[in-house]
Amino acid sequence: MLPQRYLLIYGTPVPGYQAPEDITLISSEIMAMLLDAGSASARERPATPFDSHLEHHREWAGSHPAPPAVLHQALSFWTRLHGVLSLELAGHFTGMGFDPALLFAAELDDLLAH
Repeated sequence: MLPQRYLLIYGTPVPGYQAPEDITLISSEIMAMLLDAGSASARERPATPFDSHLEHHREWAGSHPAPPAVLHQALSFWTRLHGVLSLELAGHFTGMGFDPALLFAAELDDLLAH
């Protein structure tokens, strides 16, 4: 994917703009895959305040039955990977002297380990 296409989807929102249904459907399908993966590998852990919040704020997950801890895990996965990618595409790693692809891989490995 070209950086410009990524930034059109995940860049700064335009006030009043509503994405076409085919784009929002793709986003929903991606999140459903993350929720399915999290549900299949869910581990017991103490609930966090954010987990409790998500119990009542889960509209973004559609009708997916994932428990709040899995919702939290999916959001963390999505935001961490998109954060690294967005910073790289915007040039924020330029001059820092490390390989952003290795950072992305390390983040992915860390997320999959949890």
